Amino acid sequence: MQKIRFSRKEKILFLDNFGSLINAEIPIIRALQIIYFQSQNKRIQEMSMYFKQAIEAGQNIIQVCESLPRVFSQFDRAMFEMGEATGKMGQVLTLITEREEKQQDLEGKIKQALIYPASIMFVAIAMVVTIMTYVVPKIEKIYHDSHVNLPPLTQFIIGMSHFLRSEGIYLAVGIAVCVMSFFFALRNPRFRYKFDRTILSLPIFGGILRKKTLIVFTEFLATLLNAGILINRSLSIVRTGMDNKYYEAEIDAILFDIKAGKTLSSALGGEYIERKIRGEVIGADETDFKRRVDCFPIELSMSVKIGEQTGSLARMLEKMAVRYNKDVDATIKGLSSMIEPIIIVGIGGIVGVIIMAIMLPFFNMVNVIH
Repeated sequence: MQKIRFSRKEKILFLDNFGSLINAEIPIIRALQIIYFQSQNKRIQEMSMYFKQAIEAGQNIIQVCESLPRVFSQFDRAMFEMGEATGKMGQVLTLITEREEKQQDLEGKIKQALIYPASIMFVAIAMVVTIMTYVVPKIEKIYHDSHVNLPPLTQFIIGMSHFLRSEGIYLAVGIAVCVMSFFFALRNPRFRYKFDRTILSLPIFGGILRKKTLIVFTEFLATLLNAGILINRSLSIVRTGMDNKYYEAEIDAILFDIKAGKTLSSALGGEYIERKIRGEVIGADETDFKRRVDCFPIELSMSVKIGEQTGSLARMLEKMAVRYNKDVDATIKGLSSMIEPIIIVGIGGIVGVIIMAIMLPFFNMVNVIH
């Protein structure tokens, strides 16, 4: 197994150039040589040379991709397989490039939504720690020399300052150990499943992550179905692209239902909705149905059903992906304007309490003088 480090941006550049050259009817080996000599990126040069040498050694593109599992997903390999079978490798490369660009844009939006409040919180914590460890001790010395009676709030703030200065290193180590333990626990499938399910319930951010997962599901599935890959195989490939164990488990259950003879819309929860509308008693299966509908909203199963009835399933999935993308865009645009005042008020409140605690003894001193 070859180890080549490749970022998503580099992968997009490589596939875009490769696809453009193949679409121009340039032979594969020649196309790889052109990419090698034209690119100024060492990793892209390394990748193009690796592809060239492997193909000249008798491997096909699918085998080359299988030797690079960290770069090319099962989705990519399935698309390459379809490209070789149909002789439309250039079109396949273009499709993979477009999908990677969409995923890059989506992840960029998610990071934008998460980084802003995280950076503000980091600055706020740093500011509070600085005040507590450098400013408060100096003020404390002044009050100590003046023999002023300190109110409870000031005593509490000074006590917190003492704790941070004396035990701060242990607190930092404890936090680091907790973080490391958490990431280690994520390797446990059962813990990861519970975490992935719980995180989807978070206000605002949970909704964004849920829509992101649904975008991946609908876009991947639409692309694979358009490529002529059967629904069972397509769902198995889509499952590998899910970065959420909760959704992976539900896709496994959907695959089981489809193999048992159900349609995709029924397996997504459409059957449950129809039975509820008819007033049927669901029984012991209701928990499983509710979990399915929790993962895949009613509008998705209804759209899939329309697609099945009209023979345009892939098209309906593409429409749902566009809709979810618009929802994510709208949420992120409103997120900054909503979170910014909340964070500012919160930081102002914390700093205000500290300043008030510092100034209270001073006001008492002034009153005594008067």
